[in-house]
Amino acid sequence: MHKEYALNKLFTFGLFIILVTSSVLAKETILPAKFENNQIFLVPTLPDNTQIRFFTDTGGGYNAISKELYEIYKWPTLVKIDGKDKVVLSAMPNFQEGKSIPKGGTNNFMEGHLFIESQENISKTSKVDGFLGGRWHAEKIIKFDYINQSMAIYDSIDDVGIEQYHFLKLGFQKQDEQYTYAFPSIEIKVLDTIFPMLFDTGATAKLSNEAKIILESNSTEIGTSYIVSSIFDKWRNENPKWQVIENADLLSGEAMIKVPEIQIGSITVGPVWFTRRADENFHDFMSSMMDRKVEGAVGGSLLKYLQVVIDYPKEIAYVSDKNH
Repeated sequence: MHKEYALNKLFTFGLFIILVTSSVLAKETILPAKFENNQIFLVPTLPDNTQIRFFTDTGGGYNAISKELYEIYKWPTLVKIDGKDKVVLSAMPNFQEGKSIPKGGTNNFMEGHLFIESQENISKTSKVDGFLGGRWHAEKIIKFDYINQSMAIYDSIDDVGIEQYHFLKLGFQKQDEQYTYAFPSIEIKVLDTIFPMLFDTGATAKLSNEAKIILESNSTEIGTSYIVSSIFDKWRNENPKWQVIENADLLSGEAMIKVPEIQIGSITVGPVWFTRRADENFHDFMSSMMDRKVEGAVGGSLLKYLQVVIDYPKEIAYVSDKNH
């Protein structure tokens, strides 16, 4: 009897340890992420083993699923009235356990749902089935780990272990205390000048042949960073040794410039390639949807050096160039 009692106690204790461990692990949700050329794609799996490929873009305006897939699976819908138009939105599909992604933020027009768009309209560059913009990332605590090429969501910032990280205050445009587009503004420093920027995991350049050779890239599409033309031209004129590639981006026909060092928080990284964009693209268009005027976007060409935790609820970014 003593032996049987001891075995039962051992089993109970072991079960307790398993349950506690599972509870701890549940605080971190590893997402099925693929990092390709400093861009991030989430690839969850449907119950029938079909994978859906989403492009993630913290600076993108909407969340969407392809019309082609929707017509196959007919997921539940939500009907919304936008002005005089009726908009039909798809629910986020159910995915296999362990190969899943959550729905988007719910405190906005889409309420966690997805626009239904043709695959061509979702992205004219990457072949994707869906798009996850700012309002998908909203309301979450997300770790973008470019160093280890992984992405995770956390229940609490206390579960991340950010003791060795540097923190930066983020800014968001809000209405009635809710995000409008959930586009984060973040600051960088170049040559002792601070620039407010969009935190933009989706910033993309389509490289010319010359740019592919200089950047030693086997891919045409890469993650980049953007800077407005007035600052680009100033950098170029005042720093003639900084390398410039003319007509580097086939999407815009614009040049790219190689900035030796960028400071983000207390961290200095580089070199970082910036793609030139017209001033009005950011000063007028993007800034109208943000908390302040921004001068460009921080994207994959800078973020590739970092682990970044974005705490959307507390509006703070935690940044590290070390492997934690």
